[in-house]
Amino acid sequence: MTLLAYSLVALPLWAAQFALYFFLRSAGRERESLIAKCAGSFLAVGSAGLALHLAGESPFSQVVFWFFLLCTIADALLEISFVPGMLVFGAAHVCLILWLWGLAAPAWWSLALWVGVYVLTAVLFRKELPTLGKLTVPFLLYPALLGGSLALAAPLPFTAGARWWPVALGCLLFYVSDMLVAKNQLSRWPDKWQKPIMALYWGALYLISAGLWPAP
Repeated sequence: MTLLAYSLVALPLWAAQFALYFFLRSAGRERESLIAKCAGSFLAVGSAGLALHLAGESPFSQVVFWFFLLCTIADALLEISFVPGMLVFGAAHVCLILWLWGLAAPAWWSLALWVGVYVLTAVLFRKELPTLGKLTVPFLLYPALLGGSLALAAPLPFTAGARWWPVALGCLLFYVSDMLVAKNQLSRWPDKWQKPIMALYWGALYLISAGLWPAP
């Protein structure tokens, strides 16, 4: 099976899960909507697992596979309790960082990019940071991990080859999605923001998993 063949099956399923998730949310069926949300994210777990299997690897022995599993677990936790969900997402990004670090030695500008992303995050949340109280530490730690994965992924197309463009773009989408999630959580944005946030997040998972597939 190729990535194209998998995508022809998985992307319509993703679109169906997207529609089902928001339909169930609007109907007030929170438990069922959570199942739909996790089912959508689990499609990325399937993509990563199948890609690693086709490459001759055992998925459970690969740290990147645990990134996708932890993201799916965090999806459930996030809507039950925000901080535990964020901590599991943090663990997922540790797995992603370890995998990205092993793909290629970090470029010199990875550190500069990480600092830039962290400063940007601080600017974006300059109004919210003084109000966080006991949540300040996790809210400072998580962007550091998120920015670390982006800083390591962004140089990959230049240092490890063009096949890593999906991973670089996926990490960027993940950063944007999570910044919107945090803004939404702290500033109580209207519900209309939920759809673009979810689309960016699932797009990130799809693109990062696409980078695992062997070249045709």
